[in-house]
Amino acid sequence: MTERDYYEVLGVARGASPEEIKRAYRKLAFEHHPDRNPGDKAAEEKFKEAAEAYDVLSTPEKRAAYDRFGHAGVKGGAAGGPTARGFENIEDIFRSFGDIFGGAGGSIFEDLFGGGGGFGGARRARGRAGQSLKVDVTITLDDVHRGVEKTIELRRREACAQCKGTGSKAGTKPKTCETCGGQGVVVSGRGFVRIQQTCPRCHGEGTISERNCPACGGDGLLERRREITIKIPPGVEDQTQFRLAGQGDASTHGGPTGDLYVVVHVQEHPYFQRRGADLFGEFPLSFAELSLGTKIDVPTLQGTASVTIPKGTPSGKVFRLKGQGLPSSDGGSARGELHVRVYGEVPKKLTPRQEELLKEFAEIEKKQGTRTRGFFERFRGMFTE
Repeated sequence: MTERDYYEVLGVARGASPEEIKRAYRKLAFEHHPDRNPGDKAAEEKFKEAAEAYDVLSTPEKRAAYDRFGHAGVKGGAAGGPTARGFENIEDIFRSFGDIFGGAGGSIFEDLFGGGGGFGGARRARGRAGQSLKVDVTITLDDVHRGVEKTIELRRREACAQCKGTGSKAGTKPKTCETCGGQGVVVSGRGFVRIQQTCPRCHGEGTISERNCPACGGDGLLERRREITIKIPPGVEDQTQFRLAGQGDASTHGGPTGDLYVVVHVQEHPYFQRRGADLFGEFPLSFAELSLGTKIDVPTLQGTASVTIPKGTPSGKVFRLKGQGLPSSDGGSARGELHVRVYGEVPKKLTPRQEELLKEFAEIEKKQGTRTRGFFERFRGMFTE
């Protein structure tokens, strides 16, 4: 693929001053930063491209070689000259900016974002982010109806109180790792083939303790049991995931704390099935009640509701009760409906008198022929155009 001109990438003239180059890169880095464009591969590639262009044009030696020989002058160390950094991934860029801008304090991302939020070069200076945790919480349909508070018990790693998370014994300070020079990674190979690995000595921290803290053994973290209370809003759906920022494991060397993810599971209800904010239930009625009509009180999550059953109601008829469902999951004031399906219940045992009355009823039906005529008329209709 044809490589773009570095001046064109940054949008500056060939005679641009170092300040103009830095200013142009600031703009592009902010625009295409992956934290501002999550999941956008195109933005990520532009972020890498801008980083490579800035690396070359902000370094006098590399810029001179590029101005004279173009990309060939800074690719693969041609003729023993300077080599452009081949950024393989975003973290590689973050780790490299400290050197490009004279240490973490001069990182362009600390200038842009105040060193917060885990952006850019500040990630290496502040340590790796703590691990995020996940817990599962089970609630009832009644909890969904009202909303509920749940207390979660978990064990998480927190900064050691004795060494403040440094891992070093009191009165001593971590020193820069000599193996990686504080970068946290070691790179082997030359030219186009480079292998980057986590530093085996400091395990990616960039620093090592001369004398380990006796409380945490140099880890900087200790496991603690914690209880956290969370509010689950009304209308929450099954498998909903909540993110509690900064409630996960702590990080070493002052890095950002991980997050806690809470996954909500809604128990099945003994009477109702749920579809979004609507509830569905069934209510048994006798043959006499369906035929003669009646008034029934059906259970709801809010108590009971009265439903009038007209005469001649067929088994399977559904009655909709507005406002007797669940709150909307989007926090709106509208509530779902309760769908009550009535069905005829056949008694398993009959008294002699009940049998007598049903036989009499059957004889009357037979004489009237209502059911028989209706059945054969429908059957005959299946074969009629």
